[in-house]
Amino acid sequence: MKSRRLISLTVLISFVFLASSGIMLFIGPKGRVAYWAGWEMLGLSKDQWSAVHTTFMVLFLTVGIWHTVLNWRSIVGYLKDRTRRVRVTRPEFLAALGLCLLFFVGPLTGMPPFRQFLDVGEEIKAHWERTRGSPPWGHAEESRLDWFCQRIGRFQQLGAGALLKVDCQEAVVALSAAGIAVSDSSATLIDIARANGVTPQAIADVVISVGRPVEAGDLPEEEVGSGQGAMREAWGFPHPGSGMGRITLREYSERFALDLEEVLSVLAGKGLEIDPDEQLREAAPRLGTTPVGIFEVLNQGR
Repeated sequence: MKSRRLISLTVLISFVFLASSGIMLFIGPKGRVAYWAGWEMLGLSKDQWSAVHTTFMVLFLTVGIWHTVLNWRSIVGYLKDRTRRVRVTRPEFLAALGLCLLFFVGPLTGMPPFRQFLDVGEEIKAHWERTRGSPPWGHAEESRLDWFCQRIGRFQQLGAGALLKVDCQEAVVALSAAGIAVSDSSATLIDIARANGVTPQAIADVVISVGRPVEAGDLPEEEVGSGQGAMREAWGFPHPGSGMGRITLREYSERFALDLEEVLSVLAGKGLEIDPDEQLREAAPRLGTTPVGIFEVLNQGR
C-alpha cells in the first residue's frame, strides 16, 4: 500500500464528510431549537452532526499535515523564482494569502458578499424556529417539570394579555392522559421526553394547555390591585425567552398582547429610545446594553 495514495484519498474523503457536516450545521437550527423540537437531518441530530464534524476535522487536520510533509518539496518549489530562490513575494503566494485573509476579515467586518451569505444562514435558522418552535428560555428542556410549571407563567400569556398560572399536578395528569408517563415531577423535560419518545416541546404544549389566567387571589394581599395591570405590576412584564435578540418591541408587544406605547414609554423613561421595528440585538449595542438588559430595564421602570 502506497502512503501517498492512502493520504491523498483520505484527504479527499475526509474533506467530503467535513464539508457535508458543515453544510448540515449551517442549514440546521440553533441548538436551543434543535434540542427543544428534536430536530434531525438524514437521521442525525444536531449533536451527532456536530460530533461528526469535529472528528472529521481532527482526521482532516492529521492527514493534511501528513500530506504537506509528503509534498513539501513541491510546495517549496511553488515559492521558488527562476533563480531557484525561495521568495514569499511570489504572485501566487500573495494571491493565496490575500484570498485567505479576505475570507477571514470579510465575515468579521460584514463585508459583502460575506454578510449576505451569513444572513442566508440566519434566515434558514429563523425558518426552523418559526416552523418548529423555540423554548421559552435557553435550555428549557433541562428544567425540572415542577420548576417549569412554576416559571412558564413569566414567559407565556393567554389571550388579552392574561397572565398564566400552571398547576404542576394538573399538568402531570394531563401528560398522563396524553400518553406521556411522568414518574417524578422533579424529572427534567428532556429526560421525560426521551423516556416517552417525544420532544420537550410536546411536553410543554400539554403543560401550557392546562394553564389558567392568574387571578387576584393568586397574588399576595398587598399586591392585589385592579385588573391585569396591577397583576403585571406584581409579576412584571413577561420575558420573551430565547431568541430575544431577533425580535422587535412591536413583535414582543403583539406576542404578549401588550400596549406598545406603554412599553416604549417605560423604556424611554429610563433613557432607552428604541425604534419599535428595530431588532433588539441591533439596538442594544447602540444603547450600551444587551437584549436581556433591555427587559431588565423594562421591569425596573414599571
